[in-house]
Amino acid sequence: MTLDEFRARMTSYRRTVDDEATSLKDPYVALDRLHALYEKFTDDERRLADQILAEWVLSEDEKMRFDAIALIDDFKVVNTIPALRRLAERLMSSGVPGAPYEIKKVERVIANLT
Repeated sequence: MTLDEFRARMTSYRRTVDDEATSLKDPYVALDRLHALYEKFTDDERRLADQILAEWVLSEDEKMRFDAIALIDDFKVVNTIPALRRLAERLMSSGVPGAPYEIKKVERVIANLT
């Protein structure tokens, strides 16, 4: 499977579980499902998933970033550190009210990974 095919499947799955979480009014349903999915991946699939998580970290979608950061932290995805640093830089110049809190979370994850 190519990276593009894997990205499409993983993104579609995330969209489905995010919709489910919204309908259940439980945001952690999506994260739980994504966590279970990642655990089932083979080593090759994890390498692809790690690349996608690095992309999700840089998304404009705050929920997608939340999921990616949580998975990166839980599974210690070290190769996403450059993307996490880019996100932190972007958030520092952001006027979004939640940016300072997200920066702290990103910095904590980076510290845990290094």
